[in-house]
Amino acid sequence: MEVLRVELEAPVCSFRYPHFLVGRQLSFDMPPPATIYGHIASAVGDFPDPRSFRFAYCFSSLGKCPDLESQHIVTPGRSNFKIDGNAFPTSVNATVQPTVREFLFGCSLTLYLDRLDFEDAFRYPRFPVVLGRSQDLACYTRIDRVSITTADRGYFEHTILPAEFRRRTGRGITVLMPRFVSPPPMRETSFDRFIVLRERIYDGPPGEDNLGSRQMLRFAGETNDLLTDPESPEWRGAHRALAFHSFS
Repeated sequence: MEVLRVELEAPVCSFRYPHFLVGRQLSFDMPPPATIYGHIASAVGDFPDPRSFRFAYCFSSLGKCPDLESQHIVTPGRSNFKIDGNAFPTSVNATVQPTVREFLFGCSLTLYLDRLDFEDAFRYPRFPVVLGRSQDLACYTRIDRVSITTADRGYFEHTILPAEFRRRTGRGITVLMPRFVSPPPMRETSFDRFIVLRERIYDGPPGEDNLGSRQMLRFAGETNDLLTDPESPEWRGAHRALAFHSFS
C-alpha cells in the first residue's frame, strides 16, 4: 500500500516522563504515540480523528545529556507590593527554580502515515514545526509517498514495538508511554506498554542467520508477513520493517 513518509530533523528534543513532576526531569528515548499525534495535529491545524489513521516511525539521536532549565513556580498571591507608597495586592507570586532536564540532541525522525491526504498539511504546516515541547523547533527535510511492500523478512531499528513483541525478542526496553491525550478541555490520557528499540534486530525465517538474540523468534502457525520500506537501506537481503500503531 502507499503511505506518506515524512522526514524531520531537530537539534534538541525532550519527551518528559509524565509522572515526574519535581526533581530531575527524565526523557523517553523516543517520542511516545501521544507526542506523534500532537505533532500531526499541529501540522493539520486541528485534531484529526485518531481512529482514522495509523503511524510507524524510525527515530534516532546522537545522544542524551542533562542540562539546567528554569521552572517558573506560580502560586496564588497573598501579599502586597508598593509603588510610590501605595500598596497593591498581588494576584500571583512566581519563583524561578532551576531543574535538571534530560535532552536528546541531533534528532532525526522518519514518520510513516497511512493518510495520504495529510501531505499538504506537512508541506504547509498550520503551526510552527516542533517535536516534543513547544520550544523544541524542528524542520521537515523530505515529504513524499512510498509504496510499502509485504515481505517474509525485514529488520526493525530505532523504533517502538507493540508490547506483544516481547515474547519474540529480549532486545529493547519495555516502557509505559502515553498513547493518546484527548483534546481540551478534558485531556484524558491513556497509557500503554511499548518496547523501545534503539538497535537493529532481524525478523526472518529461522535458521537463515546466526544472529543469536538479534534475531526475533517465530512461532509455527503464525503469520509472519512484514510491511517494509523498499527504499530503505538493505541489510542481509532485507529492508526496514514498519510496526504500525494506532492511538486506541
